[in-house]
Amino acid sequence: MKVLDDKLSPLEEKAENGFLRQGDETSSPSIPLMAQEEKKEKFSDIQSCSQAFEVILDRIGRDGRWQWQLFFITSFCGMFTAFHNLAAVFLAATPEHWCHIKELDQLNSTIDYRNISIPWKEDPDGGVYGSYSTCEYYDREWDVLVSSGVLDSLPLPDLPTNVTTKACKKWNFDHSLYQSTVVEEWILLCRHKYFMSLVQSTFMAGVLTGAVVSGVLADKFGRRTIALWSAVGFLISSVGVGFTHHYIGFIILRFLVAAFGSGLFLPCFVLLMEVVGPEARTVMGMMYQAFFSVGFMLLPLVAYFIRDWRVLQISISIPNILLLAYYWILPESPRWLMMQGRYEEAIKVLRKVAEVNKKSLPTKEEMDILITKMKQDTNEKKGEANFLKRVINVFKSVVTLLSTANMRRRCLIIFFAWFVVSMIYYGLTFSGGNINASIYLMVFFSGVVEIPSYLLVCFTLKKFGRRLNLCVLFLICGAACLLILAVPKELVWMNIVLATIGKFFNSSAFAVAYIYSAELVPTGVRNIAVGTSSMCARIGSGIAPFIVDLMGDLHYTLPSTVFGLLSVGAGLLALLLPETSKIRMPETVAEIEAMPR
Repeated sequence: MKVLDDKLSPLEEKAENGFLRQGDETSSPSIPLMAQEEKKEKFSDIQSCSQAFEVILDRIGRDGRWQWQLFFITSFCGMFTAFHNLAAVFLAATPEHWCHIKELDQLNSTIDYRNISIPWKEDPDGGVYGSYSTCEYYDREWDVLVSSGVLDSLPLPDLPTNVTTKACKKWNFDHSLYQSTVVEEWILLCRHKYFMSLVQSTFMAGVLTGAVVSGVLADKFGRRTIALWSAVGFLISSVGVGFTHHYIGFIILRFLVAAFGSGLFLPCFVLLMEVVGPEARTVMGMMYQAFFSVGFMLLPLVAYFIRDWRVLQISISIPNILLLAYYWILPESPRWLMMQGRYEEAIKVLRKVAEVNKKSLPTKEEMDILITKMKQDTNEKKGEANFLKRVINVFKSVVTLLSTANMRRRCLIIFFAWFVVSMIYYGLTFSGGNINASIYLMVFFSGVVEIPSYLLVCFTLKKFGRRLNLCVLFLICGAACLLILAVPKELVWMNIVLATIGKFFNSSAFAVAYIYSAELVPTGVRNIAVGTSSMCARIGSGIAPFIVDLMGDLHYTLPSTVFGLLSVGAGLLALLLPETSKIRMPETVAEIEAMPR
């Protein structure tokens, strides 16, 4: 008689552990095999990696303690990127200045000679806010006047003002507000004033470039990897800005700061969104900006005490060293790891998620089936990885966005909304000088209103939907900007209040536009639609400094009027969009074209 060994055969051991593959043979189905068949039937409707991952996420927790820990870890970088996004307000501030006349240097330095040497420009509104010319001076025989001694004491002679003027070649600067700025260092004044506006515009070009490049690289090399390299680049380039002595070097390094900032901020955002459920995605997605708002508020406090632009730049850059801690505390996206076939690494992260959330992973049998489903989906998509095919698909997607009536209307309206909302977001922040408001207070209040504006949207989106929200928020923002037309420049606090109200509702509109743009287009072109929307936003934010600086010179209300009219226009156009809050997101263009609008 054959003696049975206690040890299981290899086939039985596979069945016991739930990892029996197709092709393994047995004379009679065991209980584990039958259980596995039941699980296969249970997961039969899963067709993609994404669906399989959602099943795992259901088991380990979609919005538990681990997700909230990750929320604080990833959004923490927003505070540091905010410093540099808005630093140009102080780095490239224009101090009060007037033409330098070298013949007057030998006179009594305690006497203000501007009344006889610099033309006075009256306030175009007849108010009290006139100013000395910044680009020209009276063409008098200054050497004769100085040698005659008539300028040695008060009162100064009453000299005629109907004389010709000359363009400045050198300037005097008032250092009561700023000890130094890049405008003074590189003389970005008068005919070179647009170089000052380029400081922020080129930064926004860097933001756009970083968003595009980091998106491609993060898909290929991982969210964590690109965030880590970006953190290093962000630290090095931002510190480097403080040591550059050439305008071109300053612009290039600031461009890199912006690009690396995007390469840090966006992959961290994507990582967070990939491991939370739909319920928490809206709240975490909007509150991800909270640390950005904190940085927004802290920057003017730091700048108030540090008035030298180089010291300020280095002071807001050295704390970036804290971002290197991501090497130890930032996990890789388990969803991305699964898509790449790196299942062991993904399971290691998922096991940690389950542990922190006090949940458990699916059983070995279930994980085996889910991984098999993922492998099948990955193998089917391998042919799509070809770079040329990807480029061709991008162009096809762009054509799809604009090829049919409903798609074209939806996309053009939401692109315009992003363009306007981003222009106003930065324009109102930079416009303090035009309304004679303290730039420190303007930036501080702009940051303060952001967090409650996001909280407002969390409530109103559920109650009133996307379309009405976007329309009303744009209209109120536009009305606040246009009301500045009716407020005299002397009423500084009233102008600050109106600008702050505009910023509050503009920030809310930004949050709604972000969600709305993803819901308006079908799945196949959703990424390219959101990416194009972001590109339109960067164009708007890049134009904002020119509107504020160049139009503000003509009249202090011109920038706010432009912002107000564009905001009202965007709000009215939003009424042509469909409501998407209570319907399933479209999967195909045909679905969209079958709808009324």
